[in-house]
Amino acid sequence: MKTDPIFIPRSRIGNWAVRYSTWGLSGKALGVFLLLLVLGSLVGSFYLNQASKTTAAGLEIAGLTREREYWRQENANLRKQIANMESVTRIRRRAAELGFVEPEAVEYLLVQCSPLEKSSSESLAPSPWAERESVAPQPAESADWWGDLVAHFHSWMSLQR
Repeated sequence: MKTDPIFIPRSRIGNWAVRYSTWGLSGKALGVFLLLLVLGSLVGSFYLNQASKTTAAGLEIAGLTREREYWRQENANLRKQIANMESVTRIRRRAAELGFVEPEAVEYLLVQCSPLEKSSSESLAPSPWAERESVAPQPAESADWWGDLVAHFHSWMSLQR
């Protein structure tokens, strides 16, 4: 038993979904609409991604600013502690606790010239201010000064052995 195929008119097979869509859009218009929807979604997702990165960077900057202020405050506290530790009244009190006492009299001692001085006829070492007041040495004198200093160092090292 052979059955005949059912005849379906061509107009019903073709663009049934497009012809009976609720918006009444053609296939080309629907494609353009979907393309614009996809592109709008991509642009929106890129915008949201960039906005979230910007927000994260702002939060990190705010955290680093808070940390910087914390360390500034900690630095100020440490400077205050240093100032308290260096105060004369605290040092005198601590010295008294350790058994130190104020001297009854002050005695100054005269010190002879160091062995590195060239002339032993002077009884006192020259003032360091005297060297600064003198005229700056010429380059040849500077080289002699350096050679003398190196020679004194070598002689001092040989005496140490």
